[in-house]
Amino acid sequence: MGIEHALRQSGVEVCSIASMFGLSSDAPGNWLSRIKSLYQGRQFDQVWIELVHTSYDDGFLSWIETLAPVRLGFVMESLQYEPHVYEMSPHLKTRKEQVVKRLKHMTHVLLADEQDATDLNLQGGINAMWWPQTVPAASIQAPPPVENSYAVFYGALYGNRQGWLTHPALAGLLVQPGPSLEYQTSCPEFFDRLQQIATLALNEGLQARLYHLNRYLSILRSVREQIFSLWLGSLQQGSAVVNLPSFFQGFPGRVYEGMAAGRPVISCTVPGRPRTNALFTDGEDILLYDPNSPEHLAEQIRRVQTDAALVQRLTSNATRKMQRSHTAEIRVSQILRWLDDGVETDFTAV
Repeated sequence: MGIEHALRQSGVEVCSIASMFGLSSDAPGNWLSRIKSLYQGRQFDQVWIELVHTSYDDGFLSWIETLAPVRLGFVMESLQYEPHVYEMSPHLKTRKEQVVKRLKHMTHVLLADEQDATDLNLQGGINAMWWPQTVPAASIQAPPPVENSYAVFYGALYGNRQGWLTHPALAGLLVQPGPSLEYQTSCPEFFDRLQQIATLALNEGLQARLYHLNRYLSILRSVREQIFSLWLGSLQQGSAVVNLPSFFQGFPGRVYEGMAAGRPVISCTVPGRPRTNALFTDGEDILLYDPNSPEHLAEQIRRVQTDAALVQRLTSNATRKMQRSHTAEIRVSQILRWLDDGVETDFTAV
């Protein structure tokens, strides 16, 4: 939704369509199955499309090739992992192969993992750019008062994350709170109900028109904006936001969202990703810790708890850097420029 808004802010005319998770693009209950009739005869300058988590039937991406001369794919996960990750999550073994097949239908691709972008550019055949995460500019907030001294982690407990949360060195310092604030409202239920109603109507033969799609998208935007606002409020429940080691090799959304929420962010460094680690400056707008040392993470949390001047410096600098370099509006303008002239932004220098 942030990308869609940023495109419009850049003066782009946008036609959006949603994919229903778990349904193939040709499933009657998926909005994607109606795209040919909804936009029959239309041509576009560009198509932007997600490439990892959506199920496309064999002919869908071939048909997408006929829509626009520029076709930009989004890859929001890493494409390659360490052997121990494949042991824990075997389904990741096929991710790269699946995405590479889909890339044959694209002219450009944005990748959240800097190494994947480097590798694809070296291989040739498609224009690839690394894409660090962002937040909408309007979501960046002033630091609210701190109510709890502990740092918070929100995220799935895969890999060894549970071990971090129960490690003696982090006792009383790092907490995974209960469900985030949106789950104390009816918003998630409303979100799910919206999908159920849309899928049911499409399955039962709704002759979908652009009016129906736009009405659905209008409600979806409203619900997601409320959920995102509540999510940022959840990140404000501790004295800092912690990013634990991840299968994804980069800074995930919670790093940028924690900064947008006005909280110091404490993240592990990302092995083998120098450009990612250089996005923020340790001790100035972020605190970094050794991804193999719970003791080092504990030390960084204690610094936040005891050093008010450090907290002020971290949050002030992070806010300025987010506003200057990592809003959805700025990133979309950088992407549009890259698609136009092929010059990639040096994100570590902006």
